[in-house]
Amino acid sequence: RAAHTRPRARAMGSVGKNAVWQDREIRFDVKLKDLNLRKGEFEIDHLKGVEDTKGNTGDKGELVVTNLRTIWVSSRRRNINLSIGYGAMVSINTRTAKTRLRGQTQSLYIMTKFNGSRFEFIFTNLVTNSPRLFNTIQAVHRSYDGSKMYRDLKLRGAIIADKELKLLPKEEVYNKVNGVWNLSSEQGNLGTFFITNVRLVWHANMAENFNVSIPYIQMKSVSVRDSKFGQALVVHTTHRSGGDVLGFPGDPAEK
Repeated sequence: RAAHTRPRARAMGSVGKNAVWQDREIRFDVKLKDLNLRKGEFEIDHLKGVEDTKGNTGDKGELVVTNLRTIWVSSRRRNINLSIGYGAMVSINTRTAKTRLRGQTQSLYIMTKFNGSRFEFIFTNLVTNSPRLFNTIQAVHRSYDGSKMYRDLKLRGAIIADKELKLLPKEEVYNKVNGVWNLSSEQGNLGTFFITNVRLVWHANMAENFNVSIPYIQMKSVSVRDSKFGQALVVHTTHRSGGDVLGFPGDPAEK
């Protein structure tokens, strides 16, 4: 991101008024209502006296770290702001940068990728010798990155061992259903369902690595429809998960 070259703030990739975009998107100079924390989002840290060294050098602002994104807001003009979702962050490190407010100093570098474009952000904490800026964002991003299985649809993952589901921390299996087909191919594949408090998992009985993990947060709708294999459970995933339609007939259908 070249200094002072700011793409227009717009919803890119989000569908629906209540779609969760905060952790996936990068937005520049958004309306103040988009800086408000959404349902389920909470503040982890709030730092005053942080310079947006790359885009607004010399401009002092506030940086808010939430469980979904990092927000920077100019102290002079709140309409100058950034919202950077952790899902768009590629790397986080510290390097020496030349700043207008502190001269040559250690700054936080965040490399990101969103919608096919790469952006670099540089933030400088105006509090001398404080590692808080780097430590907080790095720790939260690491936690976010390590919890993807709770919220992202996953295909062909290493999630089954000896025909049993590898449970995530605090995950519980509510039900295990055998004899469930997957209609992803013409002939269908016979497999097993695991229904947990976090997600729905299906795997083929003959090939454990042929599987799908669908967190409930990525389900747009669930219904029962007729198919050439009989009645099937149909899961329609959200736009951010590809907007796919997955069909699972039971054997027998009563299941």
